Amino acid sequence: MPLKRVFFWQPNAGSTVNSQILNEVSQCVESINGVKEGRWKATLTFYKPMLRDQALSAEFPREFIGISLPEQPNKYYFVLRFNKIVLESDSSIQLIMEKLQSYKSRVALNFEGFQYQLGDFQLRVGKVVPSHSENLRGIVMEVLYYYFVLYFRTSIRMLM
Repeated sequence: MPLKRVFFWQPNAGSTVNSQILNEVSQCVESINGVKEGRWKATLTFYKPMLRDQALSAEFPREFIGISLPEQPNKYYFVLRFNKIVLESDSSIQLIMEKLQSYKSRVALNFEGFQYQLGDFQLRVGKVVPSHSENLRGIVMEVLYYYFVLYFRTSIRMLM
């Protein structure tokens, strides 16, 4: 598995996040010989329970996060923050949850942008927007380090 890091960045006090900053970041990556490989998109959804009986509230997670990733299109991941658990399921779980009406989507965010190759690194730079709006909520930058994968695989082979 590659080593991955997602960065959280906030602008200086008094300034706002805008698409100009996203364009500047993309230009910086290209100026250091980053090769644009194409577009990418991921969706993150915050869910809250739809309890018919409040006495059952202790049995269900208060909220959790669902995410679909471009490298795993047939999978859907849940993060139960309070329990510190990550669950993997088939992407059809979203339809099942919709039919059961046990949890409701509170907020859905789309991450979309460009993917670059830069030596041993893969960079994804994109904007964060609510699913039913084009208002920019933030910028995401994901860095994947491939050398770690090659080193790890080589180390395992040497041990065998």
